[in-house]
Amino acid sequence: MQILFIGDIFGSAGRKIVHDHLAHLVETNHVDLVIANAENAAGGFGLTPAIADELFELGCQVLTTGNHIWDKREILDYFKSMNGDPTGRVRRVLRPANFAEGVPGVGLYEGATANGQRYAVINLQGRVFMHDTDDPFRKVDALLQQIGSEVVIVDFHAEATSEKIAMGWYLDGRVTAVLGTHTHVPTADNRVLPVGTA
Repeated sequence: MQILFIGDIFGSAGRKIVHDHLAHLVETNHVDLVIANAENAAGGFGLTPAIADELFELGCQVLTTGNHIWDKREILDYFKSMNGDPTGRVRRVLRPANFAEGVPGVGLYEGATANGQRYAVINLQGRVFMHDTDDPFRKVDALLQQIGSEVVIVDFHAEATSEKIAMGWYLDGRVTAVLGTHTHVPTADNRVLPVGTA
């Protein structure tokens, strides 16, 4: 399975890059699954339903978020509009799974690519220098018990690179990849860990 993960689409400039280049990247690289962190897609802070729909139309299949998810209030009604459709667009917009119980939205999506390959996407938020959240390590343990897919991608939205690396080592061999978002700065941490997690 070829997976394209787009970190932190930032404002209209980031959306324009997705608009101008995503289709070509997908075609050229035979991409089966496109996941994008969209929490800053609306003017650099938050996500609106209209922008989520725009990103889905451009070819994103799952959108992850983070600490700015509530910056555009209309996203609350969007989450509340989930009508039980397990593959609908609203269901494919994630907020960190380790947010407090009872807040709108979900942090896990399981789906299938066009050729039928099953996958899961987990969205978590770190705790170092971030707002209060539940323990992401305990939360991911609980979520992994619910997942039947062999391909599991984790967007770990965190400030500290060390916390992201710790999550990678913690999940090595249990998930396909742990991808860090939030800081908007590429780091030189790319590697495949000993038991196979990227």
